[in-house]
Amino acid sequence: MTFSIMYLIAAFGGGILGAALGGLPVFILCGVAAVVGAGIAAATGDQTFSNLVAWGPLLGPQVSFAGGAAAAVYAAKKGKLASGRDIATALIGLNSPDVLLVGGIFGALGYVLQWAIANIPPISPLGFTNAIAMSIVINAIIARVVFGKTGVFGKVRPGDNRWRASEVASWLPWLSKPSTLLAVGLGFGAVVSYSTVEAPKLAGLWFGIATVTLFFLQFGVKVPVWHHIALSAELAISAAGGDIWWGVAFAVMAAFIGEFYAMLFTAHGDNHIDPPSATLFTTYIIMSLVYLTGAFSSLSGFGSLAVAVVVAAAGYGIMTALKAGKVAGEDVTAPAKVA
Repeated sequence: MTFSIMYLIAAFGGGILGAALGGLPVFILCGVAAVVGAGIAAATGDQTFSNLVAWGPLLGPQVSFAGGAAAAVYAAKKGKLASGRDIATALIGLNSPDVLLVGGIFGALGYVLQWAIANIPPISPLGFTNAIAMSIVINAIIARVVFGKTGVFGKVRPGDNRWRASEVASWLPWLSKPSTLLAVGLGFGAVVSYSTVEAPKLAGLWFGIATVTLFFLQFGVKVPVWHHIALSAELAISAAGGDIWWGVAFAVMAAFIGEFYAMLFTAHGDNHIDPPSATLFTTYIIMSLVYLTGAFSSLSGFGSLAVAVVVAAAGYGIMTALKAGKVAGEDVTAPAKVA
């Protein structure tokens, strides 16, 4: 990936756009662009629209979403926004140019981080990781250190279990129970994996559809956040040569990893460190390592089904133990009220 000064300047503008519209609204627009781009690519083979619009300096989440999220925690620090985790509010309404400029600065930083990560030597033909996703996480950590007060991993209230959602510490409390995570991972993983096998040229479409559904979350509807589940399944299908069960395995893995990162970074912190982005850079690294072992080609059919079963059982067991306070972490001195 070649560094471009003009792209950097454009990314500054994209960060301002993200701050003006708000991190979540601008990410929803990214999803719309991803759907359109997937359709264009399937029909013509041309990826220009996707690369320039969905993943470029206009709506690319490494720029616009990251800029919007950073601007939110800055606005909260200045007393202009109730919570630094509020990525749904369009910050143009604050009438504060400094908030927009912070968005621009962190949008430009997002491009620099993406460029640096994309140039890390690959560990397999799949690459190293998802540079966009990793850049978003690092960007948000920097924003928390600079503008926040809770530290990178947040501050857990006395009596709370870090890993269990409570009335005041959660990401998506309705998507927190191990059983719910398992159901969502299996169900969404199955439909995305099947659809990807049936129409491989539409790769990226299911991520876009999942992102567009966040439109309802913007207006307070308790919908699932599942774009990390969809994209993990899509890439796994591609890496495994069309094996559905590998897609399901990575979808389930993504569901549980997302909740892990939500409680590690976001639930107890004062800004939004994006759990889906943290999930995606992790599942991409795991895929590259699995590819190196040759498991994608050697385990298929019943073999890959067994992998999916093991991943589901392990994810459910580990998450259940974490939420029950049976794994090392903060001491639980009193039961937390579960949302």
